[in-house]
Amino acid sequence: MKIQRVELKEVEIVELDGEFERRFVNAKVHPAFLTNAAVKKGYDMGLLASSLFEDLLKIKGLETLVSQADEENSLELLNAFDEQKLIAVIYLAVLGANKNIGLSFEEFLDVYHQPLTETIKLYATLITGLLSESNEFAQALHKQTKKSKKKHRHQS
Repeated sequence: MKIQRVELKEVEIVELDGEFERRFVNAKVHPAFLTNAAVKKGYDMGLLASSLFEDLLKIKGLETLVSQADEENSLELLNAFDEQKLIAVIYLAVLGANKNIGLSFEEFLDVYHQPLTETIKLYATLITGLLSESNEFAQALHKQTKKSKKKHRHQS
């Protein structure tokens, strides 16, 4: 699984020539990847309610629709995503890689400022990484189980 990068930054409002302008300050890049422990924590905290695998299947289905859709329909498809859930998974990935970051979800929301399209891409990459890692773990466990069954048969 490739470790992702998440930039967190504070927003500052300044006045220039009678106009207000938003600036980002104190930007810091954090590693991010989902772990089984972080996903469990997400369920315990109430940030996750549905299966990430189900979401991955939805994303894979939407990829086809988005590639075939015109700009107006693409925007409609983007609105089908629950942005708070996407950001919650990204938060859990940051927690997974930085156990002592010390940010609550609300504090994370104050410093996470990526556009929806980037959030969707990062979310999809994170859950794909977790599921492929889980699959590799399952395959390794299956191989190990086969080996131990063979040993027990030979001992009989």
